[in-house]
Amino acid sequence: MGTGRLYRTDGIVIHRRSQGEADRVLRLCTPSGKVDVLAKGARKLRSRKAGHIELFCRSSFVLSRVPNYWDIISQAETIEPHSRLQSDLLRGTYARYAVELLDRFFAEGQGEAALYDLLNHTLSWLCEADDEGLDLVARFYEQHLLGLAGFRPELFRCVGEHGTSEPLRVTKPELCRRPFGFDPERGGVLCPDCYQADRRRPDVVALSPRALHLLRACQVHSYSKLMSQAVPNGLHRELERAMHHYVTYHLGHNVRAAAFLHQIRRGR
Repeated sequence: MGTGRLYRTDGIVIHRRSQGEADRVLRLCTPSGKVDVLAKGARKLRSRKAGHIELFCRSSFVLSRVPNYWDIISQAETIEPHSRLQSDLLRGTYARYAVELLDRFFAEGQGEAALYDLLNHTLSWLCEADDEGLDLVARFYEQHLLGLAGFRPELFRCVGEHGTSEPLRVTKPELCRRPFGFDPERGGVLCPDCYQADRRRPDVVALSPRALHLLRACQVHSYSKLMSQAVPNGLHRELERAMHHYVTYHLGHNVRAAAFLHQIRRGR
């Protein structure tokens, strides 16, 4: 098997699988896109690579290009292990949800530095946040990943038949009584009138004014500003259901990590 020139890249391990007797195939999110590479001998007890290619680990890699085959890891050195995600089941499941979304929405070779940075920051926030803050990390990540993938929901204008080009106003959401709608087929929010007209459609779900207000904040505010907000648990669950509905509609199937996350919380 011929090899080509060496090159260096940083990468985050988002998936691993065994190959042959002692190798591993790694899926990396890198600043230049998603790529599969081969770590030869990584499953051997004395492998020098093993500690640097754990799931969620951000490492610096030296790779050798191989025509018509996976590029081969020559060297690997950990930059940030994100080790709390490997030892904490709840945080690790949120991280699995994040990487599964990335893996589903982006094909081989797709992605850019902004996607790599988003995932890296998200994994760090999942390590640092308290348990009550994990849901907000997930909602912030969803909005920005969907934006990079071209599926960002329209939350500021009604996408219904009776909508106008005027922005939807949600002033004092705690005082609003009429629900909005969330329509994944048309890609965004429905004003209360359009929701009432379309609420019997199976793809349309209700969205409270407070939920809409917080989803908007996830799109336009920085993470640090977003995390200063106290969010009731019931609102977290409403947002989770709405975004699960939106994401699964566009993927065409359920997200496995989301189902496992629900099981963990129910067990607790």
